[in-house]
Amino acid sequence: MDQIVDFFQNFGMIGLIIVSFTESFISPIIPDLILIPMALSAPEKAIYYSAVATTASVLGGIIGYLMGRRFGLPIVKKYIPDKYSDTIRHWVTNYGGWAIILASLAPIPYKFVSISAGVFKLNMTIFLLASIFGRAKRFLLEGILIFYYGPQALELMKKYSDDTIIAFAVITCAVLVYLKFKRLKVRASE
Repeated sequence: MDQIVDFFQNFGMIGLIIVSFTESFISPIIPDLILIPMALSAPEKAIYYSAVATTASVLGGIIGYLMGRRFGLPIVKKYIPDKYSDTIRHWVTNYGGWAIILASLAPIPYKFVSISAGVFKLNMTIFLLASIFGRAKRFLLEGILIFYYGPQALELMKKYSDDTIIAFAVITCAVLVYLKFKRLKVRASE
């Protein structure tokens, strides 16, 4: 894997675009492995690199979405481990865009998210908006931290990334539970 990452790092911006784009539907390499070293080597361009990674990732996500839409459940079985598919189906069908935002931030492969959104027929506009928000939050946060703090940003990311993801997940789950109960209350009163 290290040899593949090194290969793409040698191509600079083109390597970042390729990895960010393909990670959204087929590649096992996460863009952070290219983005962070690039941003650290030129902190003044870190936000720009992050915006490029975000854009390429979302565009690749459209390919994943369309693959899922076109090929349905067989593609889920091919690309997504069985232990995740039922959970993903539940989250995507019940929580839609919120599930995409949360999953876009998580360290799980984004291809699971994009393909599943297509398979489970999530509205394309909701998918795009949630993907843009989730991927931008992930990559731009890295870029902004590196822009302002340089190499010290890595320590900040390590220190706060797990806590931030857990806090965001807990808050998101609480909001989703609240919205679900509110919807059930409305249905019960009809």
